[in-house]
Amino acid sequence: MRISVNDPRTIARDIPGIFDVLFPQLAQGVVASFNRRALSLDGCTPVSQDLVDASKVQRAMLFEVAVAAGEQLIGGNRAINWDSCLSTALARQREHFDAQLPQTLANADKQVALQVAENLVAMLAYIQAAGGGGQNLIHAPRIPGYQWVASGVGDFSIGTMLIEVKCTNRRFSSPDYRQILMYWLLSYCAAIEGTGVEWSEGILLNPRLNLLVRLSFNEIIGVVGAGRSKVELIELFSSSLGTRLPLAMG
Repeated sequence: MRISVNDPRTIARDIPGIFDVLFPQLAQGVVASFNRRALSLDGCTPVSQDLVDASKVQRAMLFEVAVAAGEQLIGGNRAINWDSCLSTALARQREHFDAQLPQTLANADKQVALQVAENLVAMLAYIQAAGGGGQNLIHAPRIPGYQWVASGVGDFSIGTMLIEVKCTNRRFSSPDYRQILMYWLLSYCAAIEGTGVEWSEGILLNPRLNLLVRLSFNEIIGVVGAGRSKVELIELFSSSLGTRLPLAMG
């Protein structure tokens, strides 16, 4: 594995201790409550497990290929360049794992990837139409670093809406919500320092299952933040990392 211990995604998903202090109420029941608000969009069809099972490609790689294919569709390329998708998927997977690239994609692999890609495009278009305010879709928005937490990139954003894509065979999990909360924490630190903009909403998409959860960060924090204000959460986050952040906003 090639995981950086100070990557914000890794900290959020694999080192939950910080979040146990900051968001003690992010428990299984709360996650289930958030998930009950998931939407399934007309025109999007969940990918059948039988079709996924027909693919021989490593699952993480297969769905990274699917996202890369979706990005090509978003860019207006209707004839997907599968070799380019494979190269993109390999580069991304090798940031975290010693991924192995399949030499070719079988028809079953392409069928899964194309269905996921088309669902992803439709879901992003829905978000943009429903609340994007005419703002552009941004791929790989920057996630600022703070102290020893490195900077990173998200999946997509529209304005101050952060969009993260998951292609698992289950509903969204506590680590998924921790991840978007980590990205919000880092954005709020940057907003306090005058170097960035705070994310206002977090959106989780699963184009494999056709599931979409959209929540404002104010709402999430109100539920899981143990009654703390955003400023108090940032102070606690800062002290958890080792030093205090000089607050300049309320």
